Amino acid sequence: MATETKKKFRLGLSGSILLGFMLGILCGLFFGEYCAGLKIFGDAFIKLLQMSILPYIVVSLMVGIGRLSYQEAKILAIKAGSLLLVFWGIAFAVIFLMPLAFPSVETASFFSTTLVKAKEQVDFLELFIPSNPFSSLANNVIPASVLFSIAVGIGLIGIKEKHNLIGDLAILATALSRVANFVVYLTPIGVFAIAASAAGTMTLEEIGRLQVYFATFIVAVMILTFWILPMLVASLTPFTYKDVVGISKDALVTGFATGKLFIILPILIQNCNDLFENYKQEHKDTASFVDIIVPVSFNFPTTGKLLTLLFILFCAWFTGNAVSVTVYPRLSLIGISSLFASTDMAIPFLLDSMQIPSDLYQ
Repeated sequence: MATETKKKFRLGLSGSILLGFMLGILCGLFFGEYCAGLKIFGDAFIKLLQMSILPYIVVSLMVGIGRLSYQEAKILAIKAGSLLLVFWGIAFAVIFLMPLAFPSVETASFFSTTLVKAKEQVDFLELFIPSNPFSSLANNVIPASVLFSIAVGIGLIGIKEKHNLIGDLAILATALSRVANFVVYLTPIGVFAIAASAAGTMTLEEIGRLQVYFATFIVAVMILTFWILPMLVASLTPFTYKDVVGISKDALVTGFATGKLFIILPILIQNCNDLFENYKQEHKDTASFVDIIVPVSFNFPTTGKLLTLLFILFCAWFTGNAVSVTVYPRLSLIGISSLFASTDMAIPFLLDSMQIPSDLYQ
């Protein structure tokens, strides 16, 4: 009986993160500036997260694309790629409309040393084309690193003796994933340090303006998750709105409860196959395509990841230098390329690219 009670009140990872976040805010509000020293622990945690992310993305892209056949790669590129572009377009439409909800402000209250630095011009060739892949990897140039990984993956497709190499790379990807998962368990501590430092040093005006981001982000998430995307899929397939939301429910709940996205892939694959079977839509290649498309598409920026670009627009508004509409195409291109990696790595990179103080990431 005691064991059952203990399990009942055991916090999961998400619960621990939420608890750490709330305790951090309370600590920051109570002790104020004394919590500023906790910033170093928050920075150390973020660096630990970033340590294995880029190597994992590079290896997993090579494995995911390299294990395909030419026929599978063609189908993935045409059909799945077209749908991915449609979803990206919808996400960008929602993202770029959300800043219209930001209230007008007369002055900005945020100061950063990066505001007084001379603005550097972005070298797009260096950003996207890895003339020296090792330099791109060493300097965390995400778009160039991603292009290099995709190119190697495509090169592996036609090699018959690739299985041993693919197997070894898959083992390496698993090892890197385990390193990242170990760091994830430190998230409650890292979140506590970040929240305490931020709450202890932010002014009431800054906290009030931060609510603008929370409100617009939640609205964007709800619109896309429970309205636009399910309705689009339902209109293009024989599946109903209830079917689409239903097969996503288990993955949504599991991902939220555990904080780990990797473990939802088998759930999505099984639910998709069950849905095809229920509607008598399966054929001999259905299961194979699902097994390929779901894991490989996981390597590409999802609609949910693209929503983090709203944070870039919010930061620009927060500092009093709203991003111009003419810059949206550039932000879209760099955003998609950067978000192949984790948001922990992509957001600071995007802030620097948009000449926005990267200090705001905290």
